[in-house]
Amino acid sequence: MSEEFAKLSKEDVEALSDILNSYRMIMDMMNDQMIEELSKTMSVLMKLLNGLVSTDLPDVLEKALQDPELDKALMNPPKAGLSSLLGALRDEDFQRGLGIMIELLKALGRAAKD
Repeated sequence: MSEEFAKLSKEDVEALSDILNSYRMIMDMMNDQMIEELSKTMSVLMKLLNGLVSTDLPDVLEKALQDPELDKALMNPPKAGLSSLLGALRDEDFQRGLGIMIELLKALGRAAKD
């Protein structure tokens, strides 16, 4: 074991020292309240993740984010106003996306009632 440590470069030893110092700092900060808050947060995140993956939304979002037209628009955003919004209402893809957003907003409203 000591032979392996002898082979470590000065940079490796410094990196290991930094890792150990970070670990020590995290362990010093941990207390019961922090662990409880972290577990509550993780529980909420896991519920959200479970709800998300049980729908087609991740696949739809992935396809949308990989759309070359979106990439072009991100590189050079078009100006949009009321007339372009009204014109977009004639586009089937826009109508479908708007319909999804409307249903999402309605679902959020129903969930907020509970």
